[in-house]
Amino acid sequence: NKSFSRSGIRSCTGETPLAFMTHIGIDFSINSPGCCILSDKGYSFISFFNYGGRSFEKKILKAFELHFSLKEGNVIDSIAYDRGPRSKDFLIREREKMIDATNLSNIIIEYIQENFDSDEYEVYLEGFSYGSKGNSFIDLIQYNSFLRKGLVNWVGEKNISVYQPSTVKKTAGKGNANKHYMIKAFQDNVLEDKLLEKTAIWQWMQGKDYSTKIPKPLDDIVDAYFILKTGTLTN
Repeated sequence: NKSFSRSGIRSCTGETPLAFMTHIGIDFSINSPGCCILSDKGYSFISFFNYGGRSFEKKILKAFELHFSLKEGNVIDSIAYDRGPRSKDFLIREREKMIDATNLSNIIIEYIQENFDSDEYEVYLEGFSYGSKGNSFIDLIQYNSFLRKGLVNWVGEKNISVYQPSTVKKTAGKGNANKHYMIKAFQDNVLEDKLLEKTAIWQWMQGKDYSTKIPKPLDDIVDAYFILKTGTLTN
C-alpha cells in the first residue's frame, strides 16, 4: 500500500488520513536551521548551515564533514550559506544583521518553494525558551522574527503554528527531554512512524551511539521532525 497520494497522506500509524498538503517543521537557529518536510514525496530532511565564507575546494572543515557526507550519500540535503555581519561598528553591524536575517529567511523559504510545489502549506515552529538570555538570544529572536514575517507573507498566519519547547519534547516522550533523549527517541521511532522508517536518515542513524556527543546537523533535523509531528498530531 502506498503511504501517501495526491488525495491524502496517511498518519504515522497509517490509520487516519490527513488532507493533502505539505507540512513543514522548522527548528530555527542562526547558524544551523533544520527542516523536516512531509509532502507527497514522503519525509525530506534539510540542514542549512553557516559556513562563514570559507572555501571547501581544498579541505572540508571537520565541523562540516557530516553535512557534506550526508548530502553526497543522498541521506539529507545540506544547504550552505554565509552570514553577512562583519563590522565591529555597532550601528553598521545592526544594519548588517537586518539584511542578514532577511537573507536567511529568503534562503529557507525559497528552497522550500522551489523543491516542494503544493496547493497548500502548513508550517510548524518551536517557540522561544524564555529561560535563555544574553546577546545571542536577542539575535535569535530578531532572526526568528524575520523568518516568521517571511512565512506570514508566504502562507498566511493561519497556516503557521508555534509550539512551546516543552510541548515538542512531550511529543518525543518527556517535557524536559535533552538533546540526547530526543536523538534516542528518533532512533527508537517512539511514534511508531512507518513512513519515518523508510527514510535514509533514520536508517543511517540505526545502531549508532550518540549518548556522549551529537554531531551537527543531527540534533537540528531530529528537533525539526518532532516539531513537525507535534503539528500533525495536534491539528
